[in-house]
Amino acid sequence: MSDVKSVVVIISNPVGKGDTGECAEGWYFVENGVLTMTDREGVPLCDEYNGQRIAMRLLAGESEKAAAKRLTLKIHRAASRDEMSGFHRPIRYPQQGWA
Repeated sequence: MSDVKSVVVIISNPVGKGDTGECAEGWYFVENGVLTMTDREGVPLCDEYNGQRIAMRLLAGESEKAAAKRLTLKIHRAASRDEMSGFHRPIRYPQQGWA
């Protein structure tokens, strides 16, 4: 197995003072032109519905980091559907005075 690499993807940008935004980290390895998402220890991640590895074949000239970021964002969104990630995040309204 190849060495495990990491990527960081931005989930949401900061919108105001005190807001740090949100990001997610993903891990992957590339072997024989196939990018496979893993956990921190390098164990391949599998889809909970069909049990298949979360992987994709890289196209000629395709950036492995860009592909890993897309899959990391997809994994995060799938995991957060159940948790409603960001739902309890504060709403930042612009400061407006009375006219």
